[in-house]
Amino acid sequence: MKISFNSLTKALLMTVISSTLLMTTAQANNPAPTIKADAPNRYIVKKGDTLWDISGRYLDSPWRWKEIWATNKQIKNPNLIYPDDILILCVIQGQTLVGIDTGEGCAGVEKQLTGQVVSAVTVTSVTNSIPAIPLTAIKHWLDRSVIVRPEDFSSTPYILASKNRNLITASGDKVYAKGVPLIVGQRYGVYREGEKYVDPKTQRIIGLEVTQVASAMVTSVAENGVSSLQLTQSYGKEVREGDRVFLELGNSIPPVFYPAPAEVSRGGMIVRVMDSISSAARGSVVAINLGTAQGAKPGDVLTVYQKGPLVRDTIDNDNSVRLPSEESGMVMVFNSFDDISYAYVLSSELPLNVGDQLLPPPYL
Repeated sequence: MKISFNSLTKALLMTVISSTLLMTTAQANNPAPTIKADAPNRYIVKKGDTLWDISGRYLDSPWRWKEIWATNKQIKNPNLIYPDDILILCVIQGQTLVGIDTGEGCAGVEKQLTGQVVSAVTVTSVTNSIPAIPLTAIKHWLDRSVIVRPEDFSSTPYILASKNRNLITASGDKVYAKGVPLIVGQRYGVYREGEKYVDPKTQRIIGLEVTQVASAMVTSVAENGVSSLQLTQSYGKEVREGDRVFLELGNSIPPVFYPAPAEVSRGGMIVRVMDSISSAARGSVVAINLGTAQGAKPGDVLTVYQKGPLVRDTIDNDNSVRLPSEESGMVMVFNSFDDISYAYVLSSELPLNVGDQLLPPPYL
């Protein structure tokens, strides 16, 4: 179904306006975060805990965790916590805060917070620190999967054949690539074409998911432009004819995620449930149609809204009426590309589906 330019522009404009109004309201009306009535006064951090789970023990709005965290001015990475750290709930200068107990209780937390402790700034390592989310749940999508522009991908050299004319090849084999001549001595990645991403509103292809299947070194380039490559490493899949060759794309993923309300230019939608043909739940990974072009970045938290169902109004001639959208969960972005991001499902009151709407969480 084709959508007229005017209708599309109006729909996108309304999405931007609604998202902007929500963010403006949140900034204008930003009361202190609500501490849960059953928040623990003392909590010992355990291996397997996540920053999101710990924040949820203390706050009704876990994405606002930084507003209650008593930052230690003597530590360069003050937001890191580790297994066996003892977290205590304190009221300091009229504000309820959570800090790490160093043995002096809330008095010690207050000294750290106000800078009364005189010591050199300590640099803390992220190794073994508590992650925001279980990194094992997203490891697959961090390692070798990236999203590129389809037009860029189709213009890259492709695997023409292998030395032994095998249909499939692996580490140690020689292969040949046709296309723009490659640079001798340069390391390249070999990538397999995957899922195309289509924006549900515009029906425009906004990204192509590709997976690196191997690394290779260029050994020579023939006069006709065919490049010879030695496969140096395989990543769980064979190299096939038609796979593409280009410079390896590194994932610039931060070592630690800090969940915070997203600051994006418009609302978005779930466009794919990863590794599933159905719905997403807590712990799932989804793709959303918000990327770096819209301001999305790792750590951004978005609220998921499920469109209300159509019901018949029996009083008003059985006319169809759309019920309001209902909040159904929350997701956190962990990897962003131009117009697409991967996001981890932090919570889900209802199954999350393709087409569900996304907005920054309100300060409520």
